[in-house]
Amino acid sequence: MDGKPPGLVQTILRDHWPQVAPLLARRLPADVAAAARTAVEKALRCGTPAQGFVRYRCPACEVFHTVCFTCKSRFCPPCGKARAAQAATHAQSRLLNVRHRHLTFSVPAELRPLLFEDRSLLATVARAAAQATLKAVGTRCRQHPPVPGVMATVHTFGRDLAFHVHVHVLCTEGGLRADGVWQPVKLFPAAQYRRLWQYYLLTGLRRKRKGNRRAQRLIGRLFRQHPTGFIVNVMSQYPSGRQAAAYCCRYTGRPPLSERRLVQYDGQQVTLAYQDYRDGQEKTLTLPASEFLLRVLQHVWPRYQRDVHYYGLYQPARRKAHVAAVVRASRYGDQVRPRPALSPRERFLQALAEQPLPCPACGAPLMVDHVQFPSTRHEKTLSRAPPRGAGPWS
Repeated sequence: MDGKPPGLVQTILRDHWPQVAPLLARRLPADVAAAARTAVEKALRCGTPAQGFVRYRCPACEVFHTVCFTCKSRFCPPCGKARAAQAATHAQSRLLNVRHRHLTFSVPAELRPLLFEDRSLLATVARAAAQATLKAVGTRCRQHPPVPGVMATVHTFGRDLAFHVHVHVLCTEGGLRADGVWQPVKLFPAAQYRRLWQYYLLTGLRRKRKGNRRAQRLIGRLFRQHPTGFIVNVMSQYPSGRQAAAYCCRYTGRPPLSERRLVQYDGQQVTLAYQDYRDGQEKTLTLPASEFLLRVLQHVWPRYQRDVHYYGLYQPARRKAHVAAVVRASRYGDQVRPRPALSPRERFLQALAEQPLPCPACGAPLMVDHVQFPSTRHEKTLSRAPPRGAGPWS
């Protein structure tokens, strides 16, 4: 039974996971440590028979071929890349096909220990970035404040895998007014966003930590030390929602580490390459393998917590009504509608049709003989050949 060759991160996990596992409880919050253990278990099974497999049979030469399932975890670098592409496709079904602007909101270093210990506060961070964006766009027309569509994605990792919280925001370059008119917005003044970002972030954290005197003192000090606000970068401009999803979401939905950045692994130490955003220089960082794994695992999201949030016109409860209102207000009509998402079955069949599996021995189309999922309760044995004209898995 054939599995895929292990990637470098998987190799490092196999070599050092027994030494790292006992350290999780001391180095990471309990909910993050539990999620990290689950993520590692999936990554170690990725591409192996333990993760499940499909066995194909060639009807011509009666030869069997086995393909193992991947773990589909964001923690796993190869699977995380595929999930980022899937996230971009999913975002296309939500984003209006209008101009978008990409902004990045940085959390000051003084707040990172507080967010490290309590990951539930990351939702407050995303909400603060969205509130700042909604408020700033709303000031473009005082009589009828326009409401934009906002998608906020929280990242906890920097390029050197340190804990560096920041929020990537995609915002429509315009908003829907209460009188049903679409108001274009071209101006995104960084100075205004900085002050609003500071206000909404610190007041949101202050409400969440009412009884914590240490946190209250820290928040008051940050108000005084940063009179011009916190850092906000106004970045790329995308001419349509589809391009915004295709380019930006592939970046924001990526895993913390790409294996292409791993320069060397000698069995004990790991060297990774990264670009220092402070000076733009390419640098390398060498860490003991156990420390490297702990740096990566600190970015695993606890169970039931989301890193992507939608606000304004993209608010899930009212998204369909907002899309219909924008279509009526826009001179482009239905062209501004989000691209409908394929169903899971349609995505599955499309992927299989794009990658047909001929028999390596004789070239005849393979047929599915047996499907084994990680849980034995879901075993399926298929004995019929696929219909003519369809992919081998239809």
